[in-house]
Amino acid sequence: MKRIHFFSFLLLTIMLVSSCSQRNKRPFYEADISDIHIDEISISRYEEVLFNLNPFIIKEELLPYHEEFYFFLGEAIHDPEGQRQLYNYVTDPFLIELYFDSKEVWPDLSELRNSLERVFRFYKYHFTYEEIPRVYTYISGIDYNPPVIYSEGHMVIALDKYLGADYTYYDQLRIPRYLSRWMIPEMLPADVVRALAVKHLDAISPGPQTLLDHMIHAGKKQFFMDCMLPRMNDSLKINYTGSQLEWITRNEGFVWAYKLDNELLYSTDHGTINIFMGKAPFTSTFSRQSAPQTGVWIGWQIVREYMRRNPDITLQELIEETNARKILTGARYRPG
Repeated sequence: MKRIHFFSFLLLTIMLVSSCSQRNKRPFYEADISDIHIDEISISRYEEVLFNLNPFIIKEELLPYHEEFYFFLGEAIHDPEGQRQLYNYVTDPFLIELYFDSKEVWPDLSELRNSLERVFRFYKYHFTYEEIPRVYTYISGIDYNPPVIYSEGHMVIALDKYLGADYTYYDQLRIPRYLSRWMIPEMLPADVVRALAVKHLDAISPGPQTLLDHMIHAGKKQFFMDCMLPRMNDSLKINYTGSQLEWITRNEGFVWAYKLDNELLYSTDHGTINIFMGKAPFTSTFSRQSAPQTGVWIGWQIVREYMRRNPDITLQELIEETNARKILTGARYRPG
């Protein structure tokens, strides 16, 4: 009896150790960045300067900051029309309110700075010769531009797009709930990485044409996020709720079979492509309980499998490979 108890205890111990090991196991796409060092990340807060100056002497107030924020200002502070526009901006009651609400959510940016430092270390690992972008924050007025924009070495972040899913003005501006639920501080690092991915993918031609092209293109973007945010939950990377992630995981084989059975992979119909790739509350072809962007998810899993089976291929080489069929074939994708 004692032998039985001993072996039962031993088996339980092995199972517990194995379970802990699996939880702490590094994803295959997580690089070792222990030897990657970058300069301390500096975040320039444009909104702090603008909303704390005297608007009646706007040129004089901004001149000391002209070089730091030239990306925003250009030569506008020397032009009467530019000065008028800046005056209207900093005295707009709505923008002032957004600024103070942003300060409550983002009193300082130390946590964001730490997150971005890790992201940029992974970025430097994969793209050794790329410069780390200069990072700025500002108040956008909740405009229709992406919340994070990369342009010519500058990463520009609209803090008023990350004030929480229940922020009053998001509802008042009638932003759909399936979008506003992701306007939360936790999403900011993912959106920074997404902007970097777009920079690299948009530089490659030709652009996607068929549904399969779009799926693989989106899958590359998602895998780029894997590489820069390896420990982030998949639901945040693709903007899925817990129930949506559960649905797509359970129905992945069915979704793939549907595309194959209906010969959709090589469709160039924009309506069809949008159904499976566009942001929406669900995929209309299936049910209201389904996950949206099912084409993005499938493309992501194909690219993951392709890279898992081909460990010598770099992220840069993946991005440059424009043959979607080659990636699909190399992945040997077989969802359960």
